[in-house]
Amino acid sequence: MNDHKRELLNCDLTNGWQFRQVGTSKWHPAEVPGCVHLDLLANKLVEDPFYRDNETKVQWIENEDWEYRLIFDVPAEIISRKHIQFIFDGLDTYATVTLNDEKIINADNMFRPWQAKVESLLKAGQNELTVYFRSPIKYVLSRLEPAHQKLPAVSDPTIG
Repeated sequence: MNDHKRELLNCDLTNGWQFRQVGTSKWHPAEVPGCVHLDLLANKLVEDPFYRDNETKVQWIENEDWEYRLIFDVPAEIISRKHIQFIFDGLDTYATVTLNDEKIINADNMFRPWQAKVESLLKAGQNELTVYFRSPIKYVLSRLEPAHQKLPAVSDPTIG
């Protein structure tokens, strides 16, 4: 049995998120946890993919990079703590997380939690947390091309 006391301070970092397609300047409200498809739909930036043939009109989304950000305030009493960690319970496949412009996580697996010690990066007052999601399609293809490899897929129009 561990005798030292571990105090957990849970801060809600789920409200106030914004997202954008990388390369654009306009930020839109986002739901976290969530996904880019639902955020695009909620902001009326795409049509309902389950209506008629709209599914084909949203397939471009997987080929784009997306960025999420949260600007949040940290009370001074939290900054004085010795150990502060951010824990992400699921970052979709290829993501880079930064806190105040410093990389804290480079994720490559959706099915595990990711942790980062952030006590040296947090500051009293305003902080910015960003999550940059790389297109899994573009990322994997860029890694296969130098090796002249192809991944066969029923939906791939280049496969005959």
